[in-house]
Amino acid sequence: MSLLRPPEKRPRRPLREYTTLPCPYNGFQVSFCRGLCIPLAGVGACGRLAPHAMVGRTQRAIALAGRRRG
Repeated sequence: MSLLRPPEKRPRRPLREYTTLPCPYNGFQVSFCRGLCIPLAGVGACGRLAPHAMVGRTQRAIALAGRRRG
């Protein structure tokens, strides 16, 4: 009588870093972010970390120096 029982809910696993996801802007699966979307809180539209949103030490220092100058 397995047809009458509700299906079992499987626990969701976290997404692996190397998983290829479809990019909503590119239209196909890519293994790295191409920087086409505007990230929100460092995460792109596809759900991955957006490398084009990350700011390194040097970029941060240049931006701070530019703000101090004027």
